Amino acid sequence: MAVIGGGLSGMAAALALARAGVSVVLLERRPFLGGRAYSFRDPDSGAILDNGQHVLVGACTRLRAFLRAIGSPEGAFLRQPRFSLPILGPDGRVGWLRAPRLPGPLHLAAALAGYGHLAAREKWAVARAVRALSRARTTGLESLEELPLAAWLSRRGMPAGAVERFWEPLVRPALNVSVAEANVPLTAFFLERALWGGPEGGALWLPTTGLSEAIGEPGGRALLAAGVEVRTAARVRSIILDNGRATGVDLADGGRLDALELVAAVPPRALDALLPEGMPPRPYAAVGSSAIVNVYLWYDRPVLELPFAGTFGSPLQWVFDRARLLGAGHARGECLGISLSAADDYLGWSKDDLADHCDEAVARLASARRGVRRIGSAVIKEPHATFRAGPGIADLRPGPAGPVDGLYLAGDWTDTGWPATMEGAVRSGEAAARALLATRRARSHEPATEVAPPP
Repeated sequence: MAVIGGGLSGMAAALALARAGVSVVLLERRPFLGGRAYSFRDPDSGAILDNGQHVLVGACTRLRAFLRAIGSPEGAFLRQPRFSLPILGPDGRVGWLRAPRLPGPLHLAAALAGYGHLAAREKWAVARAVRALSRARTTGLESLEELPLAAWLSRRGMPAGAVERFWEPLVRPALNVSVAEANVPLTAFFLERALWGGPEGGALWLPTTGLSEAIGEPGGRALLAAGVEVRTAARVRSIILDNGRATGVDLADGGRLDALELVAAVPPRALDALLPEGMPPRPYAAVGSSAIVNVYLWYDRPVLELPFAGTFGSPLQWVFDRARLLGAGHARGECLGISLSAADDYLGWSKDDLADHCDEAVARLASARRGVRRIGSAVIKEPHATFRAGPGIADLRPGPAGPVDGLYLAGDWTDTGWPATMEGAVRSGEAAARALLATRRARSHEPATEVAPPP
């Protein structure tokens, strides 16, 4: 069988299948593995830059298991012992969302109580809303699927200041859409896993090395050791169908690979491009996308007093001190990484204008910026970074069964229950592997083979 796509979902599917005794060929169009979670050396600065700033939380159990399975380097992530987020206001004042060592939900109540950017009535409104979302997770959220988060919060009397200073800094990076558009059930899921479940579940894991070194390179070695045939720089031109069943792929170099089973671990647009024209409409074709823009700024001295921070009242959203996290050698000096989620409006900006825009915002936010010289910049745009997690998205996300026999789907956009995250990607790959193996067992009456704990 063959896996199309060497991102996290494709690697997870291939590894699970190979460990279950399946002969697997993995095809990746790029010359490296990792998908959107990759790093490269910037030609101007020599720094190791990530395609996008990726952060995981303690609740990402399958991703953490996958990292162990591939032998990701020890120390590749800085791990918080418990949930702790600094949020900077427009005047540079920091407010902390810190979870003490208390069982959930007491830890979240304590974190809200100590969050200095909210007034008492705003804290109470946030606590009531989070509690309501948690209860709705058990009683059913289907009725809220078509309602944007902002509308739901408005109905509950949420003060505008609490939306700006609490909901937006958390929801926007988690779902890659603004609160005005965010899907309510996905917001509830994120809060339950990353905040409500306990202080360790929301603890952040921040990369301390390039993402390729942490994921793609050890992943490639693990796949080869498991017996997977890995073909990079292998672009698939189309999926071959015979009597309505997937039977292989045509490659861009003119070659062909016969395979009675395929896992397509690619975005929905790419999947549709691989399938023959004239097929019946598929709901996932309506899945939209949201952009992420990452801006890197180099200075001749440090400008941020924290390793990372969220913001409100500033276009910066989230900032990361790359020199502290990766070391000055990898960062090539004092480098700030700025992650802009739901960044569609920035796609038309020039890279120079984006760098200037963010630098001006740094100067307003950080007093240490005054008198410091900016010595370089780099900008990375991902127009289709994630699926668009807006109202009604649940009806568009498919399960692992593809639109034709023999084809299975993987990718963080499929129905994992998670937002577009590395955790969702790994879970989707494992789900596709389970579905494929279940079909094989049903045909041959073989005993079950466990791939991974179910999502």
